[in-house]
Amino acid sequence: MASRANASPAPRASGLPRPSDWDLASLPQREADAQIIDLVSLQYTTVPNPNPVFLGILRAAIALALAAGCGLYLQAQKQVTVADRGVERRIETFAPTVGEALSRAGVALSPFDKVLPGLNAELTPNRRVEVLRAKDVVVVINGERKTERVTGRTVDEVLKELSVVSRGALIAPAPSTRVDPGDEIVVAQSAAATVHYDGRSQRVRTNVLTAGGLLRQLGVVLGPYDRVEPSIVAYPSEGSTIKVIRVNQATEKLHSKIGFKRQTEQSPTLELGVRKVRNAGVEGVRETSYRILYEDGKVKSRTPLGSKVLREPVNELTMVGTARPLLKAATHSQSGKASWYHQPGLMAAHRSLPFGTVVRVTNLANGKRVTVTIRDRGPYIDGRIIDLSEAAFDQLSPQSRGVLNVKIEW
Repeated sequence: MASRANASPAPRASGLPRPSDWDLASLPQREADAQIIDLVSLQYTTVPNPNPVFLGILRAAIALALAAGCGLYLQAQKQVTVADRGVERRIETFAPTVGEALSRAGVALSPFDKVLPGLNAELTPNRRVEVLRAKDVVVVINGERKTERVTGRTVDEVLKELSVVSRGALIAPAPSTRVDPGDEIVVAQSAAATVHYDGRSQRVRTNVLTAGGLLRQLGVVLGPYDRVEPSIVAYPSEGSTIKVIRVNQATEKLHSKIGFKRQTEQSPTLELGVRKVRNAGVEGVRETSYRILYEDGKVKSRTPLGSKVLREPVNELTMVGTARPLLKAATHSQSGKASWYHQPGLMAAHRSLPFGTVVRVTNLANGKRVTVTIRDRGPYIDGRIIDLSEAAFDQLSPQSRGVLNVKIEW
């Protein structure tokens, strides 16, 4: 060991620290001694310069390896076009599938959205990926309306998605029309229907969208007030019935009577119980205008439009007598029975007293009196001496009594 230590040192390897550079104090004694022995006994040799041919081959191999790595990198990275909501954008991705590429690109999908090609499809360079967003549209098939959630881009795609048989049907809008959220698609399939109009019935097969369209096909012209049942916009369905009701309007004027009032007025110039019409009552006339609605020739409704008085009514005035006959002095008297009969005023009938004679009649049962004027002959029944008018009899007793025991004076 001593001879080696005194020998001249060999050239030091580049980058290798000298033994003096080690912090031997920090190592355990055995490890420090081993490091010194190992470093002292290390044999250093000078490496000869490599062969230039070998270096060229090595550099070429490294270049080829780098080129292959770059090729693999470029092959793994793909450029893809993503179409979403009418906007297209190019993305570069290493994703192996369509779904992974959309996820990495931050394209969020709802459970109802659809992707073309499918999410599990292999992603190849320059592939076009289309995101079909779900939307609610209204589909009317033979008059039945439904709201459907679809992803189809056109009317034709939506109908195929819903498995709607559209062959031979009338479709609106056209099958190639783009469908946006909230749009309405109408499909009218061929159906047999019966049309009633102008007193006739006609069976037809049609695929028109509405009853109005069917009527136009048949040449049925509707008037401004005509009505179609069930509706002019109803969709003809198999076995349905469409009825045209002809509606006409007319204005009619009707005259009606206006009643007059009956008024009475007392007259001291007429005898009590006498009534005399002074002014005869006259009915007024009112004219009322109506709008008459006719359906198939029959009156359906009558609506008043207004009215006016053509002639005012004239009230009736009746004079009611209040005068009573006056007996100046009585010099004669007679007793017997009195009856009554239908006559106006305070008059009576006697067999012999001259007409115009004023007679006082007293009811012997209650002492009531009334004065009357003789204007008639009678009564011709034994025991009866006088017949009184209704008004005169009422002054003595109710008419229900019929006959009274009286005393007459004149």
